Amino acid sequence: MIRRFAIPLTTLLASLPPCALAAQGWWVQAAAGRAVSDPVSSRVSGAVASLGVEYGDSATARWLYAQAGTPLGGDGPAWGAAGAGTWLGVDRGEFTAGASLGAHVFGYGAADSVRSGGGVTLEALPTLTWARGVLRGELASGVIYNTGVGVDSGRSRAVGESSARLIATAAEGVELTAEGRFLHAGDGDWPYLGAAAQVERGRYGGWAYAGEWAGADFPSPRLAYGVGGSVRCGDARLEVGIRQEPMDPVYLSTPRRTWTVQVSHRIGRAPRPAGPAAPAYLPALANGLAVFRLPRKDYPEAPSVIGDFTAWKPVAMTAEGDEWTASVRLDSGAHHYGFRAADGTFFTPPGVPAVDDGFGGTSAVLVVP
Repeated sequence: MIRRFAIPLTTLLASLPPCALAAQGWWVQAAAGRAVSDPVSSRVSGAVASLGVEYGDSATARWLYAQAGTPLGGDGPAWGAAGAGTWLGVDRGEFTAGASLGAHVFGYGAADSVRSGGGVTLEALPTLTWARGVLRGELASGVIYNTGVGVDSGRSRAVGESSARLIATAAEGVELTAEGRFLHAGDGDWPYLGAAAQVERGRYGGWAYAGEWAGADFPSPRLAYGVGGSVRCGDARLEVGIRQEPMDPVYLSTPRRTWTVQVSHRIGRAPRPAGPAAPAYLPALANGLAVFRLPRKDYPEAPSVIGDFTAWKPVAMTAEGDEWTASVRLDSGAHHYGFRAADGTFFTPPGVPAVDDGFGGTSAVLVVP
């Protein structure tokens, strides 16, 4: 499966594990299984082994990847894929408007030219997002263009995609998603309805999704589902997952059941949210009211405050001049809190008092007299 970090909407988000979107910085990966990049899935059968490198940064909304694989036994072709993309948008309080842009190249080759070829995929998805409290909504409509080269030359097609998603934060690190998609091409129309759940607690994560394609010409099986999990140890991460994948309307790939075991390791340090001097992150206190602030220039989408005083449910921050702000009335005593970025990443501002949260991370501490 092609890795996609486009923010805030990806065309196949429901089928990706949450850690794929949360992985910040550079990572190198080694994987084995029956999952390969979408464009070459119909050309590669059986189990494969692959190596890759990827980069994602939610602060700048940029991502890129490169990967290559070879069959584990058999005489299937080797393959490779690479891509890059970004999100361009503007904020208007609770709303964000922009576009998710991406480009992918792929190829596969064997000794016989019958099983050699490649192609290019371009994506442009204008998107509107809305966030309030524990809810986020996303609407997108754009085009995915795919063209083949080599033995696949002449296989060009454009697929229009429209989608709507509603995401609810049920608890700390727990998100539930309902999604509807509609894909249109010259050879058919394909609606999709599905739901997904993801959990991130300290070092552990889990994800699951299920949905069904419709349309008179959509072949069986129409049901799509998957489940998986991950565990992190320092800069290393282990992920496992299984999926039932119907025909892909973009690449017209064959239905398949896939499984993947992947080990990833961070290269260098993860990017940290840029910002002003540490004291600017300290909440202002007056008469039991705490005002939390973050600079808008460093966070293109509205973040949220989350803490024990919100029952660990995100409270959306709103735009006020050059800052995101949120005001919360607090009782006297020590309170644990942090911030949640628009992509779901929990972070503690640098320079503020913090303690171990018991899940492998830290939480900020605010003492109200």
